[in-house]
Amino acid sequence: MRHAITAFLLGSLGCASLHAEPLIIPVAGRGWQITLDGPLPAMESLQPDAQGLTYRSIAGRFNIEVFVTAPAGAGGNDSACRDHVWGMASRNPLIQQDSIKQWSAPKAECVEYDFAEDKKLRKPAQANLDCCFAHEGRWVDVHVSVSSATDEERVLLKNLAQSLAYGPFPAAQGGQRCFELGALGRLQIEVPAAWHVGHPCMVKNSALPEQRTLSFFSASDPNKTWKMTFFKSAVRYKTLEKIKQTATTMKPPAVDGSVGQPVNWQELKLKQGVGCYALSPDAALAGKAIEIGNPKVFATAFVAPVPEVLGTITLSADDAKAPDLLDALQALGSIEWESVKKE
Repeated sequence: MRHAITAFLLGSLGCASLHAEPLIIPVAGRGWQITLDGPLPAMESLQPDAQGLTYRSIAGRFNIEVFVTAPAGAGGNDSACRDHVWGMASRNPLIQQDSIKQWSAPKAECVEYDFAEDKKLRKPAQANLDCCFAHEGRWVDVHVSVSSATDEERVLLKNLAQSLAYGPFPAAQGGQRCFELGALGRLQIEVPAAWHVGHPCMVKNSALPEQRTLSFFSASDPNKTWKMTFFKSAVRYKTLEKIKQTATTMKPPAVDGSVGQPVNWQELKLKQGVGCYALSPDAALAGKAIEIGNPKVFATAFVAPVPEVLGTITLSADDAKAPDLLDALQALGSIEWESVKKE
């Protein structure tokens, strides 16, 4: 795959507790989603393909991986999926045999097991859980692990398995949404009805400013994605020229590594602040058939709703004139920002 549809961020240390809203993993293009009670991701990626998808999220020592694939062999039910997954996973020599437990959750067949500490590779002991099920002609393995797990975190693994569910996408509800972004401020934006709201991710790292990422996705098309990352900037953006200068130093994804390919940065008219955007078709994919996981067009935008906050935005689609893409670009103009008042 030439382009991974991802939102990668540097994660923070520690292990998070469960949050109020469930994690939602969209199986875009197939009309259904997976939900579970898990920690808020600090780092997240989703890569669709012709068979399904691979999803990964990290929250400190808590890792979640979801693999949606075509059934192996003759296929089968939840138990057949578990037996296939465990048949491969059980070969790992680090598995502590006395830790293996198989049990049933309401929506999946589960295997619980521990990895011993690997002193040679400096890897701590790890608690693991695989929740396996069959749905809509796909096999799904939800793999969860916690390194150096406490008793409380082992309970979280069990609770996650009990909460696991899957089913059709709910109807997307468009309209004004408000997102609390901590010390950065409060964002308001008109979300078009075709877009579902994904997970807010937050990264705190001593080497980088705090970053907040918002993600949106299309239920019907896995090649349509929308990511927005905001952070405090040392540069103050008060004019269109200033933000265009920053944009020219950061090439859009489709022209990275290219030579002599111009980027036409256009003004993005905001209710508040300044912004610019550019559409970048991938020349290597021109004239080729649509392939899941390889969008043909990227829209890249930079916005500064207030001078000290910079937002970097990427949208993807297979057609520069796709209505959902154009609606998302237009929605950027509705951004309004409220800064946190200093006490």
